[in-house]
Amino acid sequence: MGRTIKNQNTRRPKPVEKIQLSEKHIHLRVFLVILLLAVAAVSFTYALTSYLKEETGWKVIKVSSAAKANVGDEFTFQYELGGGGTSATAEYKALTILYSDAAVKAYEIFHADESFDDIVNLHEINQHPGEILTVEEPLYQALELLEQYGNRNLYLGPVYEEMYNLFQCKEDYETASFDPEQNKVLKEEFAVLAAFAADPEAIDLKLLGENQVCLEVSEEYQSWTQEHGYETYPDFYWMKNAFLVDYLAEVMLENGYTRGVISSYDGFFRNLDERDVSYSFHIFDRVGQDIYPAAVMEYNGPESLVYLRNYPISTQDQAYYYEMKSGEIRTAYIDGADGLQRTSRNDLVAYSSEKGCAEVLLTMIPVYVSASFDASALEQWKADGIYSIYCEDRVIHYNEEKLTLKQLYQKDDLVYTAALVG
Repeated sequence: MGRTIKNQNTRRPKPVEKIQLSEKHIHLRVFLVILLLAVAAVSFTYALTSYLKEETGWKVIKVSSAAKANVGDEFTFQYELGGGGTSATAEYKALTILYSDAAVKAYEIFHADESFDDIVNLHEINQHPGEILTVEEPLYQALELLEQYGNRNLYLGPVYEEMYNLFQCKEDYETASFDPEQNKVLKEEFAVLAAFAADPEAIDLKLLGENQVCLEVSEEYQSWTQEHGYETYPDFYWMKNAFLVDYLAEVMLENGYTRGVISSYDGFFRNLDERDVSYSFHIFDRVGQDIYPAAVMEYNGPESLVYLRNYPISTQDQAYYYEMKSGEIRTAYIDGADGLQRTSRNDLVAYSSEKGCAEVLLTMIPVYVSASFDASALEQWKADGIYSIYCEDRVIHYNEEKLTLKQLYQKDDLVYTAALVG
């Protein structure tokens, strides 16, 4: 049965009663209205001030929404406000401006695929082989570091192009075009590219001093890349965030901001805190398809930590990993020997209170991006102030005597133990 609608005209409106306003108290009423508006304004101002006021304590510093393209999504910057001699609110505003500017500059300086006004970055270098260019100092310092460690992975740019395409695939059948493990022709191309990358006569980025560089590429190599459709020569690719986190950290330190931690989703951490304050870092272990929270590392003081892993743990990892339905995982860790992805173990942590993340990473690469794991090399790192942690057969191996490991994983018959080595 439908709902019966009554005729609206059956209800007559009541007559409007007119009220005569007295002129006697009009000024009082005006005063009361003004007073109420003033109270409302004060209340709103107080509420707004309270909303904008930052509390003392730990806060995530984010890049300003007004900033241009930046690296903010790659990193998390946590800072303890209120201990720098100024109010927490003032400190937060200053940090936001400083961090936003640094995040924009970092994005532009290290970009390999896009040009920006008044910035000579990797893209510009790629576009102008044979020309002398003046780059930004942070980029020049990064290139010097690569040269110091004899690392030529920078020149695997063409390989990284294909690997990037592989990691964008949504279904396994799409990967055959970009995966050298499935594509014999591509595997042969990668071997050629690796040979070119390893040969300073084929490609080399000359560092000329005073931030000047010149990319030298042989005619043979240029012809080969053009014939096969490759457009990139040098590219930091998966190594980039190690250099970026160091750059961001140095900007903060140079401006006197030390009570903070900057970390990237892909395993690079810089603790800036010079106080005797305890911090923790989680150690994971992958066994088969399972990942275990093996232990918690406790430390204090400034520290650079690098956590390399051959498996994804977040949605952001899509840029450097592809997991097949079979459980096989492809990674961005490319071996310069043949251009193929390779890791010597599932995960490895290294850290130093003396060096930045980039130096720690460059020390780790020959051991981690390798067909076999050389544990003896880890002892040699200690001479340079770099310590390490890795898990094997449920045993957590570490080589710093003063290191404290807590919360070792124990559940049912799975028990992790710790062993000091060296």
